[in-house]
Amino acid sequence: MLSPYVNPEKLTIDKIDNSKIDNQVEVNAVIEDIHTTKSGTRIITLHDDTSRINLVIFASTVNVVDLHHGEKVNIKAKVTEYNGQTELILEEGSNLKVTG
Repeated sequence: MLSPYVNPEKLTIDKIDNSKIDNQVEVNAVIEDIHTTKSGTRIITLHDDTSRINLVIFASTVNVVDLHHGEKVNIKAKVTEYNGQTELILEEGSNLKVTG
């Protein structure tokens, strides 16, 4: 079985919308903010030259590197919608790479 991450669509954040829900995408962005909930879920606000979006990393996601404000990252994630907002879900820690 092929991984859904073999060839995710590479997009800028402004191109990620409801038409992409349940699809895998690849994004290059900068970490703007990091918030950790009481349950350990991390909500990372990402931005690029076009827009911003939240990346959700559940506490159960393994192999996630330490992240810091201002770092450039490459992410392969699933597009979802929560409370009317389009967001990304990191399903595997290995699909997040710090690039700068």
